[in-house]
Formats: sequence, structure tokens, C-alpha cells
Amino acid sequence: MMHSRLIPLGLFAAFSALPGSAQTSDSIRTKLTVRSFIDYGHIVNGSNPTGNANAGVSKDASMLPLNRTNFLAIQEIAAGDFDVAAGLSGLIWWPYGGGVTDASERVMNVKPMVPVARVRWRFGEPASTSGALLAGTFGHKYNPDAKNLGEYLYRSGTYPGFLMTTEGWLLMNRANHYSHGALLTVSQFGGALRHNLSLFMETNYFPIGDFSPGYDVSFTRKWFELGGGAVLNHYLALRPSKLEPKDAQNTYVHARDTAQGRDYYGPGDLVPSEISGSPDFTQEVLGRWTHKGVKVMGRAALNLNSLLPADKRNPEDLRFFAEVALLGVKNHPLYYEKRAERMPVMFGVHVPTFRLLDVLTLQGEYYASPFNDNSLFTSASLPIWAAEFETVDSNFVTYPVLDSDGKVIVKENHRDDWKWSVYARKTVNRVISVHAQAASDHIRLTDGKFNASSVPLTGTPKEWYYLLRLEFALR
Repeated sequence: MMHSRLIPLGLFAAFSALPGSAQTSDSIRTKLTVRSFIDYGHIVNGSNPTGNANAGVSKDASMLPLNRTNFLAIQEIAAGDFDVAAGLSGLIWWPYGGGVTDASERVMNVKPMVPVARVRWRFGEPASTSGALLAGTFGHKYNPDAKNLGEYLYRSGTYPGFLMTTEGWLLMNRANHYSHGALLTVSQFGGALRHNLSLFMETNYFPIGDFSPGYDVSFTRKWFELGGGAVLNHYLALRPSKLEPKDAQNTYVHARDTAQGRDYYGPGDLVPSEISGSPDFTQEVLGRWTHKGVKVMGRAALNLNSLLPADKRNPEDLRFFAEVALLGVKNHPLYYEKRAERMPVMFGVHVPTFRLLDVLTLQGEYYASPFNDNSLFTSASLPIWAAEFETVDSNFVTYPVLDSDGKVIVKENHRDDWKWSVYARKTVNRVISVHAQAASDHIRLTDGKFNASSVPLTGTPKEWYYLLRLEFALR
């Protein structure tokens, strides 16, 4: 699911040889950023999704270490209205295999990554209308208030509507999208109105290579900010035939034993044999689930920062914010019948600390999805949840339980509907900063084979983790 991303080392070495923040001529400017951090933390209380008492694998993930060490270098070169940036980072991380990994995966690993490799063209006048066109690999963030939860437009699925707060590698303050493609940004009225037109490629989840056109907009004034957007997920498909897999699991059917008048509505792989084995058996395909869908988002913020004393406030203090999304406008049978179950809602506030901290952010989230296991999506590329069905044993054969209309009954899980997060940052000097995060969010750790856990390790609000970070930066 996850892949290492490299750039030519020769290009990076050439960039690094240039002096940081130097002016080499009247038209060429360079800047070198070097940053490193050390993360220390644990899952204080959590659940192991692969736990199996019969196999001797604990279901308890408490006190699982979350240690990380990262080094990053980014070189920027600007000439006139154009600039390029390329970087390379190395992450030392500890794989998580749920207690079922081999010995080689129970040691610290090193992962090379490319944080940015893009070109940008700037145009216009900042006082009126201006903009920029970016192409390559870069981070895109549309919600400035989100520190951990939120940013749903790009950090989520559609069918299934899973959420991400980390990608399994970098765990703190990651509320942005690691984008591959093109982004056109246009600002009007001195930056008050901002448009983002995106064309990003899918690189983490199958179908790989599809492009998803997107648009988000924001309007900012002194006291408030409003924003919204939409993404046409997988609308420019590299292989359109892969959008609706024809697997029996991904096929919704109506099966009927006409002699007995018995009906079945559900996945094609769960048709009871007492119906399918009847000589009067008929079956009709009613549809298939698809990766293709439309995501929409709206957000708002109330900025009361100016009510605080000027010498005691930071730019983000006393700002209340919220974001809501609909992960898939169109309903589909069984897994996606209610839009309210596909609408995550994030809310939060930047708490004033009177400059004791740079920022202190509290966030909460409510997401009423009855499902949370995306293993069929990640392992078999199916646009459905890995759901559990009510079953009954009859004559040593297991049958799905059907309601009065013949529809399969799905088990629902709402223990994980609520999430929370606390983030804090303190700048010590121009080089050193300290960060802290505690959360019960959608953390999915990665094993030694680069597979993320199929469900979050913090499944209820009482399950949570903490992280402390010491960061060093030279710009």
C-alpha cells in the first residue's frame, strides 16, 4: 500500500551544495532548510486488530512504543516567477505487526522519503489577483485550523469512507495531504478569496494511477473564515474496468427460491445454500459497489483573536472552527444506505495561553459510520467495508441471518464514533521547538511490509496515545 519515494541523489547533492539562504545573483535565489526531530510516545490504551487469544496474540496494544526519528533537507531555487524545491528525508521507525511479525520486523527500520519535489510558477499582483501553479509532489492544506483531525476532502476514502489522521509514518501534526499532481491557486481581493483547483493522482491505494479533480475555496475576513469544496474521486480512471470489481463479494444480488418463496438480498458470496441449491433458484445482479464517488466539504471559523490583549496573544488564539464532509454523495445498498453515516464532523478551538505556548489546539470529531475495517479495500481492492454479518448454524452449515424482507443483517459498531485530539507547540529559540500531542484518533500503524493496520488502534474514546517531540530546524 505504501511505497518508498526517491529522487535522483545527484540532483539532491547538487542542490545541497548551494549555500542556504544565499543570493547567487540578481535573479537567482536559493534557500536550504534542514530539519530533524525525535518523537517519543506510547499507545497508553489501545486494541490490537490482529489479536487472537487462541493463537497467543494479545488483543491489548497498550504501551506500544511510537518512537520516531526523522531528518529532512529541502533545497529551493527561485528565478523570477519560477521556483523549484526538492528534498530528501530519512525516517527511523519501529514497525507494528500486531504481534505476528517475524524477528526481522521487530527492530527499528529506516525509510527514505521525498517530502517535496515540485516546480512552481507565480503570477499576478498580490494586492489584487495573484496565483501559483504547482506540479510534482508537495503538501496541500486547505484548513489552517486542523492540526490532527479534519482535512476530510483529501484525507479520506469515498467507498469505503475511511478516515486518516496519519499515514502510518509521521504521527504528529499531519493534517495535510501528501499530493502528487498539479494545483492551481488563485487569490483575489488581496487574498480574501482563495481558489484551489487540484488534479491529484492516487498513489497509495488501488486503483493506483487514477486522477481525482478537486476544488476548494475559502473566504477570509477579520472575524470569520468560510470554506468549501468537492473532489470527484477516481473520475479520471486509468483503468475504468477496475472501478467496479466483479468479485462475488462486490456484487449485490437478489436470489430467490421460487418454489418456497424465499428471498435473499446481499453480497453474491453469501447466498445461503438452501436457496442456491434449490432447483427453482434464480439470481439477479442488482448492482456493484464502486470506487468512483463525489466528496463534498464545508468549514467555518470564528476568529475572536482581536479581543485578547495585543501583547498576550498568538495569531491562532481564541479561534473556534468546524468542518463537515459527505464521503460519497450517492447512496449504495447495504454499506452506504444513509448519508448521515458518511458525514464526519470535526470541531475545535485554539485555546489562549497568553504566550506560554505558541499554540494549544483542542479538537473533537463525530463520525457515525457503523463500520471501520478497511481490510477488503486495502488487500483485495474492493470498494466495501469488511463487515460482520449475523449468522446462524443449521445442520453444521452457517447461514446469514435475514430480516423479514430477505435482506442480510449487518453487525454495526458505534463504539468508535467519537474522537479527540490535543496538540501543543512551544518555540524555544530560532532552532529548537517542542511539540506534544495526545489523541484518540484514526491512528493506523505500519508493519515491516508497509501494510497499515486495517482498523485504528484507538477504537474508543478511552483508548489513546501520547507523543512528545523535540525538533531542530535551520532555515
